[in-house]
Amino acid sequence: MLQVTDLHAGYGAVTVLRGLSLQAAAGEVLCVMGRNGAGKSTLMKAIMGLVPASAGQITLDGARVSGLSAHEVPRLGIGYVPQGRRLFGDLTVAENIEIGLMTRRHGTATRTRVLDLFPRLRERMGQVSRTLSGGEQQMLAIARALCIEPKVLLLDEPTEGLQPSMIALIRETVVALKATGVATVLVEQRVDAVLSVADSVAFVDHGRVAEVVPAAGMTHASPEFLKYVGI
Repeated sequence: MLQVTDLHAGYGAVTVLRGLSLQAAAGEVLCVMGRNGAGKSTLMKAIMGLVPASAGQITLDGARVSGLSAHEVPRLGIGYVPQGRRLFGDLTVAENIEIGLMTRRHGTATRTRVLDLFPRLRERMGQVSRTLSGGEQQMLAIARALCIEPKVLLLDEPTEGLQPSMIALIRETVVALKATGVATVLVEQRVDAVLSVADSVAFVDHGRVAEVVPAAGMTHASPEFLKYVGI
């Protein structure tokens, strides 16, 4: 289980997270929602060690994550797909995947399982990643993260700018991961894109989790959505 407890973090003198707490259990999809600037992406970066925590604690199955450097966190089994994908654009699809495999020293069997989820990437292994379509780049970013065989997968706005067929593929991937026991923390604004696969929704407001509610039955008209996300 990923456990975030009373987390404080920010950028220099600017505090963004102010005592944020949440948890994501194995096989659970937790959707994190909130207005722009609420702290959603900062939460993801703090978990990954990209933004230092000034107070609080992050643990994975009881092992302390907070305080580790950014290159150490993935080795514990936390995969991260940031907003904007952040691929190695001049490297091929195969080379990007190989970097993911090297993180926890996984090999051919892991690569095969990952490519089974994204067969289109098999057809483009020699292609330079910056020349892929936006949807294909998102596939590759997720595939690279899955190459560490994560216990927890963090997805920051994975459907942004994608066509419906790609959004459907991402949903299918999240469902497949859920069945294997991976905990997924998903930052997303598009209710229609993700709530069908989410178990619960954590609404972030002013750097804290204000409410955690079941995802079942939630829509754009739900009181919680209107309060924390809607205009």
